[in-house]
Parts: sequence; C-alpha cells; structure tokens
Amino acid sequence: MANQASIISSDYCLPDSVNLQFNTKMGAVYNENGDVVFNVIKETFTRHKRRVLYDNKGKPIVTLYKKFKTMHGRWQVFEGKSDDLSKLLFSAKLSSKTQKKVRLDVFKANNEDESRCDFRVVIDENESTVYAGESPTPAAECESPPQKDQ
Repeated sequence: MANQASIISSDYCLPDSVNLQFNTKMGAVYNENGDVVFNVIKETFTRHKRRVLYDNKGKPIVTLYKKFKTMHGRWQVFEGKSDDLSKLLFSAKLSSKTQKKVRLDVFKANNEDESRCDFRVVIDENESTVYAGESPTPAAECESPPQKDQ
C-alpha cells in the first residue's frame, strides 16, 4: 500500500491485502485460517445501540454509538471502550439510499464543519467499497461471497 493512513491504529494496518470473513450473526471476523481476529459485542440495555469492537486479545478497539433523533441515522465511533467526546475518532451518516445501493459519508473527528466527507462507503448487493473523500479510486473493498443454493 503506497499511501497508507491509519484511522484507528497502525496496529491494524498491513502492507498487503488480507481476506477476512464476516459472520454478522456471531459478531465475529475470521482470517483465512479460520481464527477469530475481531469480535463485536452488542451492549444490552443501552439507549444508543452501543457496540464494542474487540481484537483477538480482548482489547476494546472502538465503541460505536447510534445517535437517536437524527435525519441521517448517524453513528459515532470512539477510541477504545468510551463515549468521551475527546476520544471521538469519526462519525458516519447515511448520505443516500436506493433499492440496491447505500452511501455513507464518514467524517473524522477534526472535520467539524463536515462540508466534505473524509471517506465514503458505498454498499451494494455484492460489495462494499471505501473511498478517500471524493476520489474515484477505492481505498478498500469487501466482496460478498456468492450465495449458496438452498
């Protein structure tokens, strides 16, 4: 990766592509060997649909909070297991949604006026793609596995 940028921590940056498998029902992310590399724990009995992402050693990486009463379904992401505004890393909001495609605009914490997004995530039926700002070049891609016949 030529222009590598760390948003959460350089501990989670790798020089080459890596294949990960997401199991949303289990809240787990697996590497190619089947080892759990990340877990998402839904906190129960919270007002803000809080979720905490942990690494494979049990260290909390980020906490996600869904803000209520917002037009765009905004989520805030904080460093570690926190909701302290001084630990805010970024927020994301729904920019557009059609039947087959969703666009999220992502704003780093220091982008207070939010006139331009720092990243955008485009999700369709088969893949999710992350772009830096309005760049047409993907910064990350995630493909959905083909659906198996039932």
